[in-house]
Amino acid sequence: MRLLFLYLFLAILGLSACQNSAVDPAQNTPDIALTIERLDQVMFQTDSLHLKDSLSVMQQKYPFLKEVLGKQILALDSNQWLPGVQNFISAYRPIYLESAVLHAPAQAQPQLQLLFKRVQYYFPRYKLPKKIIYFIGPLQGYGNSIGEDYMAIGLQMYLGSQSHWYQSEEFQKYFPPYLSQFFTTEYIPIAAAKNLIQDIAPNEMATHSLIVEMIELGKRQFILKKLLPQTSDASLLGYTSKQYDAIINAEPDIWNYLLKMNLVYSKNPTVINNMLGEAPFSIYFGNEVPGKAGLFIGYKIVQSWMAQQSNHKQDQLEALVQKSPEQLFAESKYHP
Repeated sequence: MRLLFLYLFLAILGLSACQNSAVDPAQNTPDIALTIERLDQVMFQTDSLHLKDSLSVMQQKYPFLKEVLGKQILALDSNQWLPGVQNFISAYRPIYLESAVLHAPAQAQPQLQLLFKRVQYYFPRYKLPKKIIYFIGPLQGYGNSIGEDYMAIGLQMYLGSQSHWYQSEEFQKYFPPYLSQFFTTEYIPIAAAKNLIQDIAPNEMATHSLIVEMIELGKRQFILKKLLPQTSDASLLGYTSKQYDAIINAEPDIWNYLLKMNLVYSKNPTVINNMLGEAPFSIYFGNEVPGKAGLFIGYKIVQSWMAQQSNHKQDQLEALVQKSPEQLFAESKYHP
């Protein structure tokens, strides 16, 4: 009897492993050796009385520092480098202290480790960044960028949606509340995944018809879900759960409207921007339906096409990137 129970237990384990593998086939690939470097700690814990020497040491370790932080972000020329950084450290120290309490790097590390592992599985020819560098930058700056061998994550963009730093009128000119509500530590892996996808398959958004642009964005949304399978579609789309429910319910109406108004193949920039651009709500479909409705429809079209492919082909994301959007649409049999 004990042997029978043992066999049943092993069989259940085996079935569970097969099911998990089907959901996440990348789970058995080797782990990624991902180095973490804390430029934020180095910069804001440096001796201000010997800042010149400290910056020289930092510049040797982080060659991008002067070019990216100094020129691109702080807009400093060589003569302004030392006093400019000194002023920046003084002004942004409170933000560094607030971010330090959140321990965002420790929270994000397991998800980032899995993210990089899945990228290696699905895009084996892609040269992954070798390290993640956390930094503090201007509030109107970058939250995530990729360099030659690193990914840089700006912790100033993940202080929590209620952070008082995000409530100022000046900040909200760049990031209104419908965007800053997602500036939390949970969104670090999502931002990282989006940046990796853009690096793997740049989408320049050249002038195409609405359907082509929707599907190109839909492809990347499908890839995003593959890279972060445990994250909800609502979060990956940048919607609240209420917004996601609203757009799910509105899907047939959205598609019928596009067909009725002959907008599917429109190249009108205003139409394309209204369908794909960030917005708190859709000007076409009312206050309950969120912006980026075209992204959602493109994602659903890609899902419809992918559902017709074999399990093997569903994991061939490089082939999905190369797939003609016109052909994909014709074969998708999409009908909400």
